Amino acid sequence: MTTLLAWSFSSAEARRMRIDLAEEARGAVSEARLLHDISFLADSVCSGRATGTAGSIEAATWIARRFAKLGLKPLGQGYTHNFKVSSTLVGRNVIGLMRGGENSRTKGYIIIAAAYDGLGVIGGKRYPGADSNASGVVAMLNLAGMMSISRDLGRSYGANVLFVALDAKYQRMAGSSALWDEICSRGLTDPSTGRAISRSDIKVMVNIDQIGSTLSPVTPGREDYMLMLSGGYGIREMEQGNKSKGTGLELSYTYYGSRDFTNTFYSKIGDQRIFVENRIPAVLFTSGITMNNNKITDTVETLDAGILKRRIFLMWNWLERIAVVREDKMI
Repeated sequence: MTTLLAWSFSSAEARRMRIDLAEEARGAVSEARLLHDISFLADSVCSGRATGTAGSIEAATWIARRFAKLGLKPLGQGYTHNFKVSSTLVGRNVIGLMRGGENSRTKGYIIIAAAYDGLGVIGGKRYPGADSNASGVVAMLNLAGMMSISRDLGRSYGANVLFVALDAKYQRMAGSSALWDEICSRGLTDPSTGRAISRSDIKVMVNIDQIGSTLSPVTPGREDYMLMLSGGYGIREMEQGNKSKGTGLELSYTYYGSRDFTNTFYSKIGDQRIFVENRIPAVLFTSGITMNNNKITDTVETLDAGILKRRIFLMWNWLERIAVVREDKMI
């Protein structure tokens, strides 16, 4: 009887701790802060974030500072990894590492990426790029914050996590190609182990691209939706995660029911493409293309912070199920 009572208490205590952990992580995300951060990236100080411009450097520096504040570790001399886009243009990926745990079961790497570059200023007009893709960058930063809180509160993950802000999406996705080349050439070294990260170490690549709008719903009139294109990867975990507190979104695993568009947006367009081509599991999270994309009307006022927050919670729930190593599941 004593043993049974002790087991019951420890089980109840573990459940309470899981609830507390989830509440702490969710509590770190606020609608006001989401809008504040997207507004910064879409503001004139970043001037549309075109690759190689002063505004792009401003954005990359801001992201690197956020990585440092979140406790992510740089790989190499710093967070910024330069690469050549052309003979006259230099791109800058920003990379930070969160160790999944200290036990022997923590192996491999999950990549969570979002492109931060934009069109910049064309013909004297600034293209803010609030949804495309300041929203994705800010979502990625909040996932880093939530996972860091979970890790600090005792959550142990089965993989380490590379958070990557990609440059040069608008330059034929040169940033994701540079990231892949850096992995294949063993140019990324884990500072905790001193070991180079290889392509066989990559468990899955997650790309967050345009995640803040409600203007292209799956079902007309229902704004709380999200698209997940993954070639079938992680759907069960997504369905589980969508039953948790603060989620309950309408999910679509195709691009609005079209096989051709699904294949195009998953396999040919987007920074996950090169990973798909090299047979690395890849996932694209998006809220779809809208009439504001690549226009000066892509402003923060067109976004829905409440729905974005719920999408971040759902992506976090999914990542917890993909990455966790212990038996304790999220609430």
